[in-house]
Amino acid sequence: MREIINQGVWIVPALLLFVATWVKFNRPPTNRSGTMFALFHCGVLFYFALLISLWLLVIVLLYGGGSGLDKLGFLAVGDPQAREQMAKFAPVVAVLIIVVASLFPQVSKIDAAARSFCLSLASIPREADYLAMELAKNAEFNPPSDRLRHQVAETIRENIGDNALNFSNDGSMAARFTRAVSLYSLFILPDGDGRALDFPAKAHARSAYARIMRLNEKSVAQANAGYETLMETALAYFTAAQPTKAMKEALKIAIKELSILVCSLIARFVLYQDRTASQRRKRLSKMGFDTPHVEHTFGSDQWVASILVVMVLSLLIMSVSGSRAAPGEALVIALTFAISIGIAAVAGTFVAQRFIRRDEGLGLRFPPMAELTAAGLVVIGISTALRIGFPLIPTLLTTGSFALEDSVNAFVDRLPGLLVPLICTFSIGLLCSYLGTREWSWTRLALAGAAGNGIAFIAAGFLMLSLLKEELLIKRFGDTDFAKLVIVTSLGVIGSVLGAIVLATFRRSIRAVQATAARGVPSEPTLFRAVLPTHQEGQSAHAENNTLFPRAPKDLGGYLRESVEELEGRYVCFRPTFGNPQVINAYLITIRWDEKRSCLVFEEQNRADSGYVQKGQVYIPDGKPFMNLVTAERGAVRLIMVSRPDVKGYARGLVMTLANSGGVHFTPASAPVVLGLLREEMPHLGFVHPGARDYEFYQSELSSVMPDFGVFTQPKMPFAIEARVQENEDSSTRLTIVR
Repeated sequence: MREIINQGVWIVPALLLFVATWVKFNRPPTNRSGTMFALFHCGVLFYFALLISLWLLVIVLLYGGGSGLDKLGFLAVGDPQAREQMAKFAPVVAVLIIVVASLFPQVSKIDAAARSFCLSLASIPREADYLAMELAKNAEFNPPSDRLRHQVAETIRENIGDNALNFSNDGSMAARFTRAVSLYSLFILPDGDGRALDFPAKAHARSAYARIMRLNEKSVAQANAGYETLMETALAYFTAAQPTKAMKEALKIAIKELSILVCSLIARFVLYQDRTASQRRKRLSKMGFDTPHVEHTFGSDQWVASILVVMVLSLLIMSVSGSRAAPGEALVIALTFAISIGIAAVAGTFVAQRFIRRDEGLGLRFPPMAELTAAGLVVIGISTALRIGFPLIPTLLTTGSFALEDSVNAFVDRLPGLLVPLICTFSIGLLCSYLGTREWSWTRLALAGAAGNGIAFIAAGFLMLSLLKEELLIKRFGDTDFAKLVIVTSLGVIGSVLGAIVLATFRRSIRAVQATAARGVPSEPTLFRAVLPTHQEGQSAHAENNTLFPRAPKDLGGYLRESVEELEGRYVCFRPTFGNPQVINAYLITIRWDEKRSCLVFEEQNRADSGYVQKGQVYIPDGKPFMNLVTAERGAVRLIMVSRPDVKGYARGLVMTLANSGGVHFTPASAPVVLGLLREEMPHLGFVHPGARDYEFYQSELSSVMPDFGVFTQPKMPFAIEARVQENEDSSTRLTIVR
């Protein structure tokens, strides 16, 4: 009975901690609507590992007599007998401490940050984002039923005309328009008119469809509004005798936005039900999609192979070096070490994959230390659970009891061993980040990985040995110096082999990811997903789902980031100067997406008149092929209104600002302006005078602004009024028009 009580003191708190983990992680209850259940369980596992690490740390402090907690102002126990009694129930007391501490605001913020990190790590809810991009951009689609095809054809013929109907995936405007209407009719329309779904759906699938549509009512409403806009834009385009570029651009934007909205809902519907990639592809195929298969960056095959290699090498080294560990104990040690190293390799490649996707082509890049540190903490948490839990299995099989206390004590003695998986996470992450995209042969990459990771493991070995107790080394090998030599050598060999395997496999699969990305297809997720912007505690399901596709505020135009990605980049901006129209002012403008403000922003650079540098937000009106670069600061407003860039990358329009060309008064001033997307060669910047390089080109582009992209209108005044205006010209505020 006493043995059962002793084991229950450990088992019950651990189970209660898992229940608390599940409840906290599932807050709000819609966390799972953006991913599949397998990834949700991964997030729970990560969060539970972090809490287990914290729980064990508190237990270690309590076993030390509570002295480590005296400084915190509570649980200060002076009586040695009371401390001994508290140590017996340390697991229960540790859980109570964690629960009580979570009620404090500062601790609650830390807990919310850890939970949000695990949500992002498990791709919740960003997994739907990646799948939706694949469906909207690359996957071919054909209506899965004759009824749906007939309905789409009738809708387009009755509202637009036969010239807008094309079910082939040939990339024409009619084909893209038909595809968008088909997607809307497939997934959104049944929710509105209550008709049966046009794809195979049993009772569970129909229930999932209803749940997804109710959880995403705002997205459904946006899709309905987008469909109305699409039909109006298509009517103008397909019925025009000669459609203009503005009509075509407006139709392309309407098609893209509706397709993304519908595919985001389809992605969440599929992910809500199917656990594996093959199941998802099968369901999508029944819905009419033809999705390509993309390699994983570091898949399960490579992971299992790495674990087996590390385990075999560990057993071989222990047997050759004369380790005093029993065969069963040696197997447990080797397996635990191999799995922890395998998890570290996955964590490192995960960070590297995100780093490469985000910063490819930016030249010298600062290492992703924050993400590697976060991934390393998760690895330590999982490794802690493994190193405590695995030794319990042989004891349970031989004696029928857990002996959890002995396992925890042994773990505390070997605590410095966690440095190896931690350093492995950093080493693999940095090597893959900076060498994964090199145009090297696989042998050269494998050698580089072996050298880099081997050196990292050797350094980890020396650091670990400096912290381990000599009694433990003598117990294992009998001689301290020999033990140190064996440990450092074995870690160097294992690190070299692991580095060679990871770099060789990562190199091949990351190229597949890049090649697919060049075609506009996001890669499939690995076990560890990128750390992405997280959600605040208590955020609603609707707000969480809307973050899947960043959208600008309504007063800026409400545009999706996906629909304006082609506008990002560096432009040369040139216009006539207000003081002398024969001189052209040329400088750079950078347009990029700002994550915090959730919109496009611009900033001027390399202006010769640096005192007038402007920066602000980009306004893009819905359905109009123009964009507005607006600076508003302390009541002053400057506006650049230009068309969307054409196929050559040029945007033309007008600038409206204040100028003091006369040197005394500021007056409203306007001039033609052109933005040209920068290519390889840097144009002439600054004040460009006649005869200078690029002057003729600048003048030619500026002369093309009017009348297609800007119009100056001035009324004809009677002679008497005109004479009076000329008489008072020097003293009155006027509008300056520079041509």
